[in-house]
This record gives sequence, C-alpha cells and structure tokens, in this order.
Amino acid sequence: MPSTDRTSIPPLQHTGGPEERRARRRRVATIAAVSTSDPLVLPVRLAVVGAHLDGQPLNHQLTDRGARLVERTTTAPIYHLFALDTVPPKPGLVRVAPGEPGAASIEVEVWELDAASFGSFVAEIPPPLGIGTVVLADGSAVAGFICESIAVRDALDITAFGGWRAYRASFS
Repeated sequence: MPSTDRTSIPPLQHTGGPEERRARRRRVATIAAVSTSDPLVLPVRLAVVGAHLDGQPLNHQLTDRGARLVERTTTAPIYHLFALDTVPPKPGLVRVAPGEPGAASIEVEVWELDAASFGSFVAEIPPPLGIGTVVLADGSAVAGFICESIAVRDALDITAFGGWRAYRASFS
C-alpha cells in the first residue's frame, strides 16, 4: 500500500562549501524528525533581534510560553538592521546579498519553544514584522524575525551598531 505521508525531503546536492552542506544536512534531519514525530512537542528554535531579547519589553511573550534561551550569537554578515517607528520601539532585520555594502553580523538570541507555543507566538506578530529564515554566524539557519522591505524605506539604518541593545544604549 502506498504511503500517505506527503512529506518530501529534498535531496542533498553537492554544491556550496562544507559549511553549507552541513547546514543543509541539519535542515534535512529536522524535516525528517518533524515527519516522524509529534509536531506539537518538537522544539522550534527562534532568533530574536529586538524587543523580544532577554530583558526587553516583549521578552515575556516568550517566557510566558515556556521558551528558554539557548544561545546569544550573531547572524551571518548578510543583514541590515533598521529602527522602526513602532510602539514599543522595535528593529527590522532585512537580509541582503552577500558582500552588499554596509551589511553586517547582528546580535541575536536563539530561543527554543515547542511548536504549539511557537504558533501562538507567531499569531501575535504585527506587520511589518514576520518570521522567516535567519542565517546565523555558524552557517546554521533558524526561524527568526524578519521585516518587510517596504517598512524600512524611510527607517534609520542602525546596522553599524551591531544590534538592538547597542543602538538603544547609545541614547543613555
């Protein structure tokens, strides 16, 4: 009898460097785990960049859902960070092409929470922010906050600060 499982795992292609291949294998292993496990209890790793960082005003939206801080790290140097005109103040992270002038590594925290909690968390995120894929300094990719490019058209580019905390600290 044919399988009714519609999960497909993309084949590994032998392109890119060794780090890219390792990251691809991790993604495939995650897809395989999701297809064979209860998806509501599997942990989801989420990179946060601003108001959800530890000690920031919206961090409780993670901790109230039982999320735990896994690591403090940076993104790969392929991002711009913008100060958005929101209440409370939030940054917008936008991925750019490798080597684009002004792109940099940005401070992030990676949090882990179960899939059901992740779903309820994502449902509360207002535009122009959303969840997409964020590439970390080690080449791995996790779910993370991203920003619609239209929202940063007139926003202040704060990439040079290297992160939201450093930008906010510049006011004191």
